[in-house]
Amino acid sequence: MSGFEAGHRFDSLQKFINRPCAGSSRAIKVVNSRFMQRRPNILLLLSVAAGLLIVPSAFAQMAVFRDLTSGWRPPEDHISVPQTCDKPKYSVTDSRAMTIDSPKTPDVQLTIVSTSPVQLEIGNDFTAKVRLKNVGSKPLLIPQIPDGEKVVRTSADRTEEEYEAGDITFRLATDPKHAMPVILTSGGALFANPDDPDSYVALQPGTWLELKLSGTVECGISQCFGGINPDNKAVMTAWWYQRLLTHKVSGCEEIHGSRNVRDVDSTPFTVEVLKPLKKESATASLF
Repeated sequence: MSGFEAGHRFDSLQKFINRPCAGSSRAIKVVNSRFMQRRPNILLLLSVAAGLLIVPSAFAQMAVFRDLTSGWRPPEDHISVPQTCDKPKYSVTDSRAMTIDSPKTPDVQLTIVSTSPVQLEIGNDFTAKVRLKNVGSKPLLIPQIPDGEKVVRTSADRTEEEYEAGDITFRLATDPKHAMPVILTSGGALFANPDDPDSYVALQPGTWLELKLSGTVECGISQCFGGINPDNKAVMTAWWYQRLLTHKVSGCEEIHGSRNVRDVDSTPFTVEVLKPLKKESATASLF
């Protein structure tokens, strides 16, 4: 079993320029003269205002785009207990509950940008674009490699291996109060080698990573409560979960571990859910 499996308008000035002038021609000339004298100052104000609008946008931009509908792959396990072990032991540890320094991360903002199709159909496939944005004051390291086999690291004695992973889970609520979201079937993840900085994207403050992922409007776990029903104001959310995955072998014991790095829920995204019309596959293939 693989360890992986266990993101102003200037109306008042326009009205001032176009307002009708009343009175004699002399009065009009005086008004125009005064306006012309003040025009450089107005242009200066316009330039300053435009600069204030443009400068922040120069820092708020997409840093990386990854289309995971074209393929991705989790790493395989490259170590195992010796074949001479009669009764090997297997266990999974999850330190998420013990991680107190990285709960729902306030320095990251997750947003569902769009879905395709715009109207989702029960039982059919869809793609979605999500944006993971750094809203903090320090750079953030986010895995950026779709092929996990390229980043997994195995120790020299072949008893330990580890890698970092980040993936998106979609949830959809169609119940009357939108209080019982259903986890959807979806696929797509990014990976990194903790010892290789190039396997991460360093998100600077104000920049974001945009992902395109595939999913199906169906229950993605063994049992879902509430089901999925037609709803013209259904609520979809996404969850980014980034963790360090470890795999160790000690004698006849094999341990898979997971340590939380950061996780964040998206803001709600309103979408219309329809009865199924036709089946079209949009599921991403693995490498």
